[in-house]
Amino acid sequence: MRVLLFLALFTAFLPAKDPRLEGPGLAIKLISENRSVTAGQPFTVGLHIHHYPGFHTYWKNPGIVGMVTSLEWTLPEGFTASEIQWPYPENTFMGEYPCHGYERDVTLLVTITPPREIPAKEITLKTNAMWMACAKGCFPGYETFSISLPVTREALADATAKAHIAKAASEMPSTKHHVKATLLSKVDAPRIKIHFKSKKRLPSKDLYFFSNDRQISSDKPQKFETQKDGSIILTVPRSEFSPEGENSIEGVLKAGKKHLTLKATSST
Repeated sequence: MRVLLFLALFTAFLPAKDPRLEGPGLAIKLISENRSVTAGQPFTVGLHIHHYPGFHTYWKNPGIVGMVTSLEWTLPEGFTASEIQWPYPENTFMGEYPCHGYERDVTLLVTITPPREIPAKEITLKTNAMWMACAKGCFPGYETFSISLPVTREALADATAKAHIAKAASEMPSTKHHVKATLLSKVDAPRIKIHFKSKKRLPSKDLYFFSNDRQISSDKPQKFETQKDGSIILTVPRSEFSPEGENSIEGVLKAGKKHLTLKATSST
């Protein structure tokens, strides 16, 4: 009895394991909005990622650290898959390093387009997924996912998957807005300057620009200055990993609770 009591007390004072140092850091699966496929009718599938507390995966431009999540498809003859459609990213950290990714549950969307004729009674979609989940430690992952769907005259919906996909669709950066972006800096200039002008006044705080490529990295301080006319100028050091010769920059502007898809081009 004393031995059991001693062991109980000893165990109670042992340091608890930190779950942020243990993988895999997430639960991940391939989902389809439909339970069947119909010839000639595009439909949406998604890589649904549930992050465990403290973990994140990465956006298409992770920033100074991280690995972008990727999908490599093997499809039946005549089928095509779109590029990944990325919900708006978040600022997060891998250790002490700032990066661009997702801490919330997220679904990366892909549009599958079937051919006009499908001779088979059932088809299988297969994708090789690669990702990295990070907290205090990082855990790369690789898995092949597949979905087999019967071919029917009318598509049969999957309610649960459709809800995840609808949520992700609502998190896509908006392309319908009144913000115009102009690139003020010269090609390959050490500092990037972007002028944002809108018919509606932009917020002066809670602003951040996620560039699609490596022209702006996650470790560079972004300075936003509000002009007299209500427009805003962003000044940020160019990333040392920036591609050369670019005369435009595309990305997502976080303006308060809004996320806007923008392409800044030179006025000259």
